[in-house]
Amino acid sequence: MPRTFRFAAPLALLAVVMLPGCAGMQEVAALRLVSFAFSSVSDVRFVGIPIGPGADYSKLSMSDVARLAAAALAQQAPIELVAHVRASNPPENKVAARMVNMGWKLFVEERQALAGQLNSPVVIEPGKAVDVPVAVRFDLVQMGATGAQDMYDLAIAIAGQGTIQKDMRLELVPTIETSIGPITYPAPIVIRRGGAAQ
Repeated sequence: MPRTFRFAAPLALLAVVMLPGCAGMQEVAALRLVSFAFSSVSDVRFVGIPIGPGADYSKLSMSDVARLAAAALAQQAPIELVAHVRASNPPENKVAARMVNMGWKLFVEERQALAGQLNSPVVIEPGKAVDVPVAVRFDLVQMGATGAQDMYDLAIAIAGQGTIQKDMRLELVPTIETSIGPITYPAPIVIRRGGAAQ
């Protein structure tokens, strides 16, 4: 179930609100009201093998088992996925929020897997929510997996397709464009899959 974080403006943003310009003040308020949730994970591929509903090591073909064995032997086990962030602008907010940049870090079971930056502008109209896809690629060897089946089972857990899900969290640092210039969140927004937001 998605978890939501709502940004509470600290003193630094309150000081910005006091700057001249009604439009600028409204846009800063829009920044404060936007909420984020870790909605889902999709398009998971482990060493090129798609992982979807019903994925299980016992169902793999001989060629896929051989591919996993080669990855374990080489200690190179890349997993690719898309983490979906839901950004919502409440209907009571009368101003569209324009996110022009978002720094992010992905953690799996408290281990940082990867960090990156999204530079594609996103406009969130009042009363609307948008999907912000974060494409991720990292190596499961750094997560402590060793054998072929261990790696595959870990990939299934990360995909959320098995009986056990791995805790995943994103730390987001969005930048919102306003008429008084871009404003970056002063502290990361932490959103979790399978855990409480912070």
